[in-house]
Amino acid sequence: MQDNDFWIGQEQIPVDLSLLLTYHNDEDNTATLRVYTVDTLNTNFARPCFALGERKFDPEMEDVSGAIENTLHELLDSGATPEDVYRIMGLVKESELSPETKEADSYLPIDLGYCIDGNIVSYEAVPESVATVPENVDYPRYAEAMESHVPLPIATQIATHDFSHRQADILMEAARSPHVSPETLETIADKTLSSGKMRGLLNIASVGKNPLDFRNMDEQTLKAAVSVLFHGGKDLPVTELGLAQLRSVDLALMDGASPAEAMRAAEKSASAEPEAPAASLASEARDAKAARTELDSQSETKDAPTRAEKADGSL
Repeated sequence: MQDNDFWIGQEQIPVDLSLLLTYHNDEDNTATLRVYTVDTLNTNFARPCFALGERKFDPEMEDVSGAIENTLHELLDSGATPEDVYRIMGLVKESELSPETKEADSYLPIDLGYCIDGNIVSYEAVPESVATVPENVDYPRYAEAMESHVPLPIATQIATHDFSHRQADILMEAARSPHVSPETLETIADKTLSSGKMRGLLNIASVGKNPLDFRNMDEQTLKAAVSVLFHGGKDLPVTELGLAQLRSVDLALMDGASPAEAMRAAEKSASAEPEAPAASLASEARDAKAARTELDSQSETKDAPTRAEKADGSL
């Protein structure tokens, strides 16, 4: 295999891979970073692809395809996506290869349906002084996330400060929860959500509901919905109720009403709300009319002639 001896700087190494390498070495200190190139990915420049090698082996003596396969498993087991695998390692799914490529047999199968579309033309060691976590990345927070089984992409976002400290705590709690699926965790792991809304969606998941159904609620309504679910309203059509109705249902549940009774009370409250302004206006109109009648009466009484005045007028 040809050695093209090109220079790799820290800025070229994917942050998630350098974090994973450091985390791996915290346990057994056996891994080191390798860089390789593939002929089909070399256009105007050699695109670096990366793998985790064994520190005890010289790159020239290493089982290259074995190191790449082990790195693939390491990434996928840590929650990396197919896009991450391609970005870091240059691997694609065999199912995505063109018929011409398959017919020419010009690809290298790795494992789990992944392959290298082309041929490896170089494989080298990356200096350990370069393969380190950048200074602005919070490695201890990353390690905490990984120990909580947070998937690699989210753990990397936590380490690179894409989430606030409070948001990160909620995500780690969600990752530890047996009620939270990977899809639910991905729904909650949205940095545009407030920590309060993240907490609400996590609480929704903890009672067996799908957070996606509640995602468009504002934080206040979501909080009321969570309270209803926690107070026994799990089977009620919570997503169809407004804030006022949710509060009404919640109060009824806390007062000992059954879910059905609480729902009927909320429906009555909702049906009465549109009539309230009309009734109020009618009442105000009646009061105003009565007031005018009274004033007119008082005015007539004041302006009417007395008996003496009538008598004088008759003379």
